Amino acid sequence: MKKFTTLVLQGLLMGAVAATIMSCNNANNENAAEEPAAKASSKEAPSYKIAYVLIDTLTSQYQKCKDLEEEFTKKRANAESTIQAKGKSFTAQLQDFNRKYQSNQFTQQQFEAEQVRLQKLQQDLQDLEARLSNSLQEEYQKEFQALTDTIQNFTKSYAKEKGYDFILCKSSGIDNVLYANEAYDVTDEVVKALNKRYSKDAPKKEEKKK
Repeated sequence: MKKFTTLVLQGLLMGAVAATIMSCNNANNENAAEEPAAKASSKEAPSYKIAYVLIDTLTSQYQKCKDLEEEFTKKRANAESTIQAKGKSFTAQLQDFNRKYQSNQFTQQQFEAEQVRLQKLQQDLQDLEARLSNSLQEEYQKEFQALTDTIQNFTKSYAKEKGYDFILCKSSGIDNVLYANEAYDVTDEVVKALNKRYSKDAPKKEEKKK
């Protein structure tokens, strides 16, 4: 799931940062419109302040992302354990049914009733597996979207605070940046700021659970 998490988060963050870039660009356009006409007519190329974030590093070092991954790894393991336990029980009952059938311990009526019961038990097991899988997926997507929104909102405020016109995403899986000077890498600063804010919010969430 970790690989899936990273890939999905990368895709979502690409969209998040694109929105941030558009927002910053609009702000710059508005500011440019307010400048004197003489300055607007200048032939000099506009200068932009640009930075980039390594998404692979962010997803591996942002504590909220790691906590989310750990939480759903445990939930998935619990769901699988539940299905395996019920599956073993069903297998044992099926084997017992076959043993009794081979040794002619059933009347025709008992055979048919037991066959129906086992078919229903098998269907119930399949339904339970589907419900648990769908429930986990829906919950994961909800929490994951909240995580993405957090990073998107932070990126926007961070860009405004630091005066960046663009903050690009750079990663090993989805990389639209062909070259980037490491001097413009703000990943560590962004991760530290996100973790600092998350550590302040975490105790509040624990209190709510109580």
